[in-house]
Amino acid sequence: MDDVTSTPLRWGIVSTARINEQVLPAFSVLPNASLEAVASRDAGKAQEYAKRHQIPRWYGSYEALFDDSSIDCVYISTPNSTHAQWTEKALKSGKHVLCEKPLTPTSQEAKRLFDLAADNSMLLMEAFMYRHHPQTARAKDALIGGDIGDLQVIRMSFNFKTEDPATDVRYRPDLAGGALLDVGSYCVSFSNFVMDSTPDEVGGLARMRSSGVEEGFVGHMRYGDLLAAFDCSLFTPLDIGITAVGSEGRLTVPTPWYPHLPPQQIIVERGEERRVVDCAGNNAYELEVANFSSAVAGTAEPLISGHETLRNLETLERLARAAGLTAKPE
Repeated sequence: MDDVTSTPLRWGIVSTARINEQVLPAFSVLPNASLEAVASRDAGKAQEYAKRHQIPRWYGSYEALFDDSSIDCVYISTPNSTHAQWTEKALKSGKHVLCEKPLTPTSQEAKRLFDLAADNSMLLMEAFMYRHHPQTARAKDALIGGDIGDLQVIRMSFNFKTEDPATDVRYRPDLAGGALLDVGSYCVSFSNFVMDSTPDEVGGLARMRSSGVEEGFVGHMRYGDLLAAFDCSLFTPLDIGITAVGSEGRLTVPTPWYPHLPPQQIIVERGEERRVVDCAGNNAYELEVANFSSAVAGTAEPLISGHETLRNLETLERLARAAGLTAKPE
């Protein structure tokens, strides 16, 4: 590999998934990342996608992209159930991997991949973009720093409506769909991040769809004396937010999962005081790609460690079991 401290890392994108539209703009503004190729299992789709987004090269298979020795890093945005398969192939081909969340449906799969990355001297990181925005860190600092007294309860929501359940991959159990992994994972990630641990106890209830996935989930977790609860779904109008209650006040995060969108702030209420904390920052997807590129170059640590990813997946597995959900396909 070239000296990545002075040469932009050369990236390839694995799949033409819709989420890519959020990530692509990062490559036009970051000096340490250059998008060079895209791959699809449909050659015509790959060619059209490359032309539309002005990507220099396209491939009609993921394996062909992995075989391109000029590519340093890949971003994988295939369906959840295939993350492990393509991450493994990418790592073995000498590519650093930024893979969309959830990294894998199970913690066991993820641990194997992190071990593989280490054995091959490659970097593997889960793409949980909201964690890269300063709003997330400032919310944690306020919660554990006593801004609202002793933290008592965290309530979190991430609900939205899919356009067409009949064709949406989130409604397919064979692709590890479902509300818990798709959007509930944000809530689990945040509470584990704030507490820097996994919960002592968990519980959950699921609303099932005839396709065999949970389209709604309500979960609760206990971390010592702290109680955390969340609701998530794939069938309601957009409803998101975090409210935390402490012994002396309340903290609200209006857009926790899209921190780069307005209002980019947290609200702290304590007694008669109401304080709005500005949390302006760059696009979270841009910050994610920048951090990963810098980590590959050795000039920064990856913000999301393997340890963090594994503890989140373990918590999600416990919640699924508590609600009586069948294991996601491996």
